[in-house]
Order: sequence, then C-alpha cells, then structure tokens
Amino acid sequence: MLERSAVVLLALALGCAPQPEPLDLPADPAEPGVPSGVMTVAWEDQVIEVWYPASDATADQEADAVDWNEVVPASVSERVDGFVLPTLPSRAVRDAEPRLLEEPVPVLLFSHGMAGFRTQSFDITSHLASRGYLVVAPDHPGRTFADLGPCLFDPPADGCSVPDGTDPAPQDFVAVQDWLDVGLEEVGLAELADLETRAIFGHSAGAGTSMRVGGYDPKIDAVLGHAGALDAFEGDVPIATIAGTCDGMITPDEISPSSLDAGGVHVDIAAAGHLAFSDLCEVDFGGLAEELLAPRPDISEVFLEMLVALGTDGCAGYTPAPELDCGDAYMPLDESYPLVRHYSTVFFDDVLKGTGGGLVSDHDEVQVQP
Repeated sequence: MLERSAVVLLALALGCAPQPEPLDLPADPAEPGVPSGVMTVAWEDQVIEVWYPASDATADQEADAVDWNEVVPASVSERVDGFVLPTLPSRAVRDAEPRLLEEPVPVLLFSHGMAGFRTQSFDITSHLASRGYLVVAPDHPGRTFADLGPCLFDPPADGCSVPDGTDPAPQDFVAVQDWLDVGLEEVGLAELADLETRAIFGHSAGAGTSMRVGGYDPKIDAVLGHAGALDAFEGDVPIATIAGTCDGMITPDEISPSSLDAGGVHVDIAAAGHLAFSDLCEVDFGGLAEELLAPRPDISEVFLEMLVALGTDGCAGYTPAPELDCGDAYMPLDESYPLVRHYSTVFFDDVLKGTGGGLVSDHDEVQVQP
C-alpha cells in the first residue's frame, strides 16, 4: 500500500496537489458507499483488523477473500480430517490506498462474540467503512474459536480454554486504544481517523463488552449492541441495542433493558436469529458437526451441543426454538443483513456525525422502542 505521505510527495514532485475525494454516499443507509479497504495489524500481543474508506482508484481491484481457516487451531484441524472453514468474498480490498478526505472520519471499535473472531462480522464492518468510518476489531484471546474449538473433545485437546466468567475483552481495547493513539501513522491511516470521535459496538458477548467499555472509557462517545447486552449500562453516552425476535441465545426481552433503562433505543428485527448480525452462518457449523464431529467417540456431547446451538441460531435450514413461536424458519439472511446495515448506520450517523433524525421504524419487519 502506498502511504498517504508518499502519495502527497509524488503529487508534489509532479507539480500537482492531490485532490480530496468526496464522501458521496447513497441515501439508503443499507447501500454501500465508497470503496473500502482492509488491513491486518500486529500490535504488542494483539492482532487487529482495520476497515477504512478507500480511494476510488481501488474500485476495480479484486476484493479480499476472508479465510477463516486461520482461526482453526491445529489441535482441531489435525485431529479432524476435513474440518475446513469457508473462504468468503468480501467487498473490502486488502491494503487498499486510503481515501483522501477533506475531513477525518469517526472511529468504531468492534468486539466479537463467544467462539467468534475479529472478522466474524465483515459484512457490517466493511459496510460501515464504506459509509465513512474507520472500524477496528481485535481478536479476544480467551473467547475465540481457537480457544473453544479444542474443548469439543473429551478429554479436551491442546489449547482448550473455557471462560471463567470474567470478560477478557476490555483489556484488549486498552491495547487497541493505545494503537490508535500511536500506531495509525505507521500504516498510513493517521490523517483518515478522527480520534476525538469514537464509538464501540459488538455482537453477542461483544455487545456486553461494548456496554462495559463504553460505560467507563471517556474516549467512547456511543455504544451499540448487536444481539446481546445483558449488563446494566453505567455510562451517559448515546446507546442502542438491536436484536432478532427469534434469537434463541438471548431474547429481546433480556436485551432491551440494557439500552432502554439508560435512556437509549432498542430495535427488534422480526424473525431474525442470533447470527443475523454476523457472517458466521456461512460456516454451517451444524453441518460440520453432524458430518465430522458427532460420530467421533472422543467428542464432548455437551460442549458440541452448546456450540451447535450457538453456531446455527438464525441460519437457513435450522428451526427457531419452539418456545419463541417463530414458526419453522428464520428471516432469510439476504433480508436481515440490509436491516442490520440500515439501523447500525443510522445510529452512528445520528450520534457521531449529527446527520439523520435518529432511529425510527422504516421497515415493516422492524419495531423501534421507545
């Protein structure tokens, strides 16, 4: 990637000043905006994924393929022949040239869920980058699939790490905040980021992390939770939660007080499940489990059942829990993804950029409280 300083020097040497590229965005918040770039950064003990607005010059370049096999620990892949996760196309270009903007863009921190990883929700993270945000997502050692995957076996394979009830993720964001303050220059993104405007959002357990970090970190200006935020919010910044009415992991009735009691907003998406806020249904963990794991004599049935429930809730081909009265199918993901993009974008645009009129119900499938 050609860093911005190099671009400027080259333009000056040629006798012309680089021209800012406008952030012209479609009116529909669910529609992608400008091209987006993505890079992976190693910082201290952290691995961080960063999505950002990219130059129009990258519009015709091949988008990044997200290879999730990097999160499968060797103790699983070597023991289970054929345990392969998909490589998925994304909209972001790997190490793309950053967009030259007239004004820097807000920073969004993203926290993944239990048995997740930093790229688990690349649809929404790359979308928000295309809409004029710099999105930063670390892995959370202690609750990634690399930690929990080895626990599928009895006895557990090497590397099994079950959370002890404490959240390991807030400490990760201490390192991420340090990197934002001192490391952006090294990767050519310093001029792109408005470090005075930051928010945090997360999925499932990551929504709880967002509540905790956003409640005490004075650098955080807003909090958004996707499909999970059970803790009472202790902060005084704008807050919203979005949930699916057919979520069998954490129901909307459990989630909504987290935002409403703090004077925030709660959004329900009808018939959406737990994984409608991520790209994890692409794994088809239920199919992998049935074919490769369940027949094995060394599998922990209890742990497998737990991960299958977590890894299929909201996915095509699986049935919502009967007690939710949701029928026999979830909302299709090609319908729920645009709704997640819409309401997430509107919330951040409203509270961080001052555009839009706040979260209101713009779709028949969506209810907004209050």
